[in-house]
Amino acid sequence: MPPSPAPSPTALPGWLDPAAPAGPGWRPLSVLDSHDLDQTREQIARIYKPHELAVVGARQRVHARMHHRALGPAVSLNRLAHGAAVRIDPGRLDDFFLVQMPLAGEALVWHQDTRHVCQPGQASVISPSEAVRMAWSAPCDQFMLRIDHQRLRHVAAALSGRDLVTLPRLQPLIDLRQGAGAHWWQLMHYLAQLMDPASGQLPAGLHAAMLEDHVLAMLLRAAWSPAIAGGPPRPPATPRLRLLEDHIQAHLDQPLTVADLARAAGSSVRLVQQVFAREHGTTPGAYIRRQRLERVRHDLMHPGPDTQVLQTAARWGFDHPSRFAAAYRQAFGEPPRATLARGQQRG
Repeated sequence: MPPSPAPSPTALPGWLDPAAPAGPGWRPLSVLDSHDLDQTREQIARIYKPHELAVVGARQRVHARMHHRALGPAVSLNRLAHGAAVRIDPGRLDDFFLVQMPLAGEALVWHQDTRHVCQPGQASVISPSEAVRMAWSAPCDQFMLRIDHQRLRHVAAALSGRDLVTLPRLQPLIDLRQGAGAHWWQLMHYLAQLMDPASGQLPAGLHAAMLEDHVLAMLLRAAWSPAIAGGPPRPPATPRLRLLEDHIQAHLDQPLTVADLARAAGSSVRLVQQVFAREHGTTPGAYIRRQRLERVRHDLMHPGPDTQVLQTAARWGFDHPSRFAAAYRQAFGEPPRATLARGQQRG
């Protein structure tokens, strides 16, 4: 007997409606609307990574449309259709997981040494560490989540109670019509409604961070078995780490020192340093700088009418323009003004 479909709202939110997103309300989220293959490849690479993109069939012509909105630093929502049958070869994703959920058409995915056909009612999960290539059918239109790989690893470690030396290996295909996959799909409905352009209040700060963690926990529930995760049991530093990370996210626009973190967690400075070295492979200061850079990038990609680079950088604690510009370029591969210009074009 085929699985029963998951309950879903009678009205689909725009992110999940095959007939949308469309209309002026979605224009602020549009990052691509092009008949040019090179422009399509370049713009998609800015959201994901450089990749090979080719149209299949002499009579096919690309008409790519993409909408993008960041939930927070770790998760972004994306809707992409190429308007033609295409082959996509990104190699390894390197630093993010990609969850693809077709709304129309189908995608062939070669990943984890197997070939998967992903259709509406299914989700493909692509890990950063293994090469992938894909072939999308001509009407293929997908709702996708881009997920930071380190954030997912931290949530997986917290759920399993173990140190994870490597990234969790997720199953490559999820049935969205039953079990944990159906619960994931219901969460996508909620997320799509929350992140609709007409939404009055978008999640921000600690709310966004907590929602991101919930999304990642639900993905792990649907696509991962922590019982097979290797590594020794995690020491009792995990709750302290989450407390430290939450404190940082809530106070990124304020001065933060290692001593401040130690007081917030009721720990010693040395223990805080040890926790960040073990869990993030870096110092607390470097972790804070990276989170602030992510906030700057988010604000530049979603600018207001008066957004300026230096004022945005200063808001998040960067008082030296040349040092900030160098750090931003190193982190994201482009100058901050280029990010702002792209965000303004979308508006």
